[in-house]
Amino acid sequence: MRKILLLGGSSQQIVAITTAKEMGYYTVLCDYLPDNPGQYHADKFYCVSTTDNDAILEVAKKEKVEGIVAYASDPAAPTAAYVSEKLGLPTNPYKSVDILCNKDKFRSFLEVHNFNTPKAKGYSSIEEAKREIEEFNLPVLIKPVDSSGSKGISRLDEIAELDDKVECALSYSRAKRFIIEEFV
Repeated sequence: MRKILLLGGSSQQIVAITTAKEMGYYTVLCDYLPDNPGQYHADKFYCVSTTDNDAILEVAKKEKVEGIVAYASDPAAPTAAYVSEKLGLPTNPYKSVDILCNKDKFRSFLEVHNFNTPKAKGYSSIEEAKREIEEFNLPVLIKPVDSSGSKGISRLDEIAELDDKVECALSYSRAKRFIIEEFV
């Protein structure tokens, strides 16, 4: 039986698991939450973070999967591309997926390629941002570079709020990076 690896077992992702089963695939699921609902629909479950490239690669090798799906999961998309490339499976290029899933890299890509985009820059620390915040016209948006679903996004109207807004963004970022982007 053909095997497919699905990254994420939330209630929104169950449709991908059940559809794969209906199509005749043996479904292998990875999710970092031990109580995810998808595990009750998949044929096999591994409690592994979908953003851990090397751990997912090991599961994919062990299970000899023929494809990887990161349905409804922006954070897992780079992992799916990375593992698929390593195993020679069909995928979008990892480099492209990485750019699309990291807001600072994506805004930089747009600027370099002359797309119309708001002024934006990525940062790793509040101190870096404080040194350059005057270069932006307020209001700006403060966002984690790698979260999804609008988690950790704040509008900054006054520089005095910068520390709080950055802390909020960083609390949702796995990479502990944030982007400042002029509000359009």
